[in-house]
Amino acid sequence: MMIILWVLIGVGIYLVLKSNGKIDFGNNSQSDPEEVLKKRYVNGEIDDETYSKMLKTLRN
Repeated sequence: MMIILWVLIGVGIYLVLKSNGKIDFGNNSQSDPEEVLKKRYVNGEIDDETYSKMLKTLRN
């Protein structure tokens, strides 16, 4: 009985480490494209003009 407990604890630790600490509650795993675009803009990966063009493309 004790071995089953240790196996379950080991599997739980493995799954936590495998997911890099990210917890997924079954929500849509793909991000909204506009949200991804917004994050790229905020992080400085793209400029104002590129952001505007890409946002217009997404909304069409």
